[in-house]
Amino acid sequence: VGKQARTDLLATPEQRALMFRRINEIRATKPLFGMDFWNDGQYAKGCIAGGRRYFHITAAGDVEPCAFIHYSNVNIHDVSLMDALRSPIFMQYRRRQPFNDNPLRPCPLLDNPEILVDMVKESKAKSTDMEAPEDVEELTAKTREAARKWVPVAEKIRPRPKAAQTAQGTKTTQAAQAAAQAAEQVAQASEQAGQSSTPPPTAPSA
Repeated sequence: VGKQARTDLLATPEQRALMFRRINEIRATKPLFGMDFWNDGQYAKGCIAGGRRYFHITAAGDVEPCAFIHYSNVNIHDVSLMDALRSPIFMQYRRRQPFNDNPLRPCPLLDNPEILVDMVKESKAKSTDMEAPEDVEELTAKTREAARKWVPVAEKIRPRPKAAQTAQGTKTTQAAQAAAQAAEQVAQASEQAGQSSTPPPTAPSA
C-alpha cells in the first residue's frame, strides 16, 4: 500500500503456506486458538472488513472499509456513523463478501485484486492518501502477480468442509473393510486348499 511500497516484501506462496501449517500446528498442540489474520477465512467466513466486523477511520476522518484499503466516499466529520456504513464503497463490500469461495483467498487486495478495482470504480470512491493519492489500478498492479501465484497453492491446501472430510473418511473406512474381507477370504481359501491337499492318514499295519 502506497506508491513507494516494496512488493518484494510480500509473503511468497511458500511462506504463506508455512504460516498456514504452523498456526494449525500451534492449535493442535497448545491450549489456545491462535489466529492468522490472512489465512483464517474459514473461521471468519472471508474478509471481515467493510463494516462486516470492522472498518477504519483515518486521522483526517475519512471512513475506509479497511486499514489497508485507502478509498472512501465520506468523512466522519460530515456524516453519521450509520450513514458512513451505508456509503457506496461499504455497500459494495457487503454485496460481494465473501470475495472467494476458497477461504484461503479472502482479501480483495492481495487475493482478488480485480474485485477491488470493480468496487472502487463502481462506488466512485476516492483515494484517501493525503501525500500521494493512488489510482486503484496502480495499486492492484502491485499485487496481481502475487495473487496469481498463490492460487494453485491455496487450492492444494484449502480446508475441506467437514461433510467432505466425513465422506472421504467413510470411503477410506469402507475400502479398508473391503480389503480386510478380501484378505480373510484369501486366507480361508488357502487354508481349505491346504487341508484338501493333505494325504489321508494311513491305517496302522498289522
